[in-house]
Amino acid sequence: MQLFFLLLFVSVSYSQQNEIYYNEIDSEKLKIEKQYVFSEKEFKSDINFVLKNDAIFTYLNKAFVNQGIYNKRHWIKIPLFNNSNNTEFVYEFNQTNIDSLTLYLVKNNIVTKAFKPKGLHFSQNNKSSFLQNRYAYVYDLNIAKKDSLFLYVKANVNDDSFKVVNVLWSKEKYTEREKDIKIRSTYLIVFLGFVFLIILLSLAMYFFTKQNLYVYYIGFLTVVFLQILGVRYFISPLIIEKYLFFGNNFEEMLGLLVIFFVMHYTDSFLSLKDYYPKVSKITKYAANFAGALFIAALFLRQYEWFFGFSYIFSKVFLLIISVTLYVFAFKLALKKNLMGYYFLIAYGPLMIFMGHFILTAMKLTNSYNPLEWEFVIFIEILVLTIAMAHRYYLMMKQNIDYQKAIIKEQERGLQAMIEAQENERGRIARELHDGVVQQIGSVILKSRNILSKMNLLHTKDSQELLDSLENSNKDLRTISHQMMPRALKELGITSALNDLLENSLSYKNITFTFEHFNIKERLPKKIEITIYRIVQELLNNIIKHSKATEVSLQLYNANNVIILIVEDNGIGFTSENNKKGIGLLNITSRLDMVNGNVNFEPSPKSGTLVTIKIPLQ
Repeated sequence: MQLFFLLLFVSVSYSQQNEIYYNEIDSEKLKIEKQYVFSEKEFKSDINFVLKNDAIFTYLNKAFVNQGIYNKRHWIKIPLFNNSNNTEFVYEFNQTNIDSLTLYLVKNNIVTKAFKPKGLHFSQNNKSSFLQNRYAYVYDLNIAKKDSLFLYVKANVNDDSFKVVNVLWSKEKYTEREKDIKIRSTYLIVFLGFVFLIILLSLAMYFFTKQNLYVYYIGFLTVVFLQILGVRYFISPLIIEKYLFFGNNFEEMLGLLVIFFVMHYTDSFLSLKDYYPKVSKITKYAANFAGALFIAALFLRQYEWFFGFSYIFSKVFLLIISVTLYVFAFKLALKKNLMGYYFLIAYGPLMIFMGHFILTAMKLTNSYNPLEWEFVIFIEILVLTIAMAHRYYLMMKQNIDYQKAIIKEQERGLQAMIEAQENERGRIARELHDGVVQQIGSVILKSRNILSKMNLLHTKDSQELLDSLENSNKDLRTISHQMMPRALKELGITSALNDLLENSLSYKNITFTFEHFNIKERLPKKIEITIYRIVQELLNNIIKHSKATEVSLQLYNANNVIILIVEDNGIGFTSENNKKGIGLLNITSRLDMVNGNVNFEPSPKSGTLVTIKIPLQ
């Protein structure tokens, strides 16, 4: 009896070991979960070997196959049973970074069909539509109703981990899948355009700021651009391997460049030198080490051991650096540093993705990565670009504030100088009027008395002497009034301008007209002095240089803007030097004090037309 139960147990165990778990096709889409896997470090086994040695396979009851980076050749055996009404199917193998991929159809342990190898090194056999190649390798299958068969998949991977999800579609359903792929491809093309646009924008920012931060960011974006082009087959990875000298581990080679650029721009982005000088120095050393390793990798890539090393190192190193910088960014965020907040948001998804990626490669997890690489990079680039633009805005605002402070300081200095000039003119005017003019008047009176007593008052020489003294006294009185006109003080700008025109032009045989309207009350003292001094400057230039015979002056208020127009019929001006000759610098300096502006142009009368506008504040 005991022998009977022993034989029964052995037979049951043997039948369980040889039992095949089929994937039953009963829908338009089947995500394959029942599969058998075998991996090896060398390229030894072929289809005949695996058919004869079924015990080498390990059963997996899950959709995500993850064999890590430790082996180069991988076999997957997929049992299928067609329990649907469809007979035409499409098998989708969704890991694209495969050196070679061969599919066999097996029935009754006999190969009924062997498909041509596909993969990076067999691109001529890939699907003619590159849109599909970017997301999966596909095979057209015919499976009769109620029929069963095996798919044997042989995949050679030299420089990447082996991780795949196998899906079987009905032929009709796969047309919808193709539409979805085209939509995703459109998004990817838009993303590439977005990256290229940001590169141009960053380049413009660099030309404006001359900061190396933007150079490193442009380098990072350029590498990402190349990665997307290569990984997603917009350009053949073989071209990258053969002609860009990156070898067949070009992703890891580009990863070293990413580390170089990311660390340098992060150092500048977070201003680590200001907050953590030692961390900043270490970050720069680590970045330069990654750059040096990239150069060394151009020569080391010929050695087989370097593939696994570069794969692990580039990702582990990036993760360690990212975690370290993330910690310091968090500290900066606690200090309410705006760039620290941006960094935390930008690199959160990337750290999750990289951590899961490394765990998958080392077979420490069997879950599928919840984040797409393109999505992670898009979030990172989008947030960092917003941060860069914000940083640029703050820097420009700081520069503008600095310029405003300089201008304000210059205005203070200019205002102080002009006030000092006006005070000095007032003092000199008082000295002339109360001192020299009075003294000359006294001299004239005494001279008349002395000449009268000597009976010489009516002689020609005496009259010439007295006339000369009278003219000198009158000139001094005029100069005194022009330096600090009493009319401007007591009566306002219109009376002062009228006196100025009368005293300046009447004796030069220059006729003038003066019109003013809507000036109903006194203007601010600063504006009145500015207008008076500008008109004084213009009249002096007209008298000295223009050879004019007519002068027209208009002063009026239009919508709280004082407008002054001075026009003559002289020889005008023909160059910038003439503009400077008529006192442009002196005039503009005074107008800056009252936020005014001046415009010089040829007059219809062949002379010069000067228009000045001063807003009333």
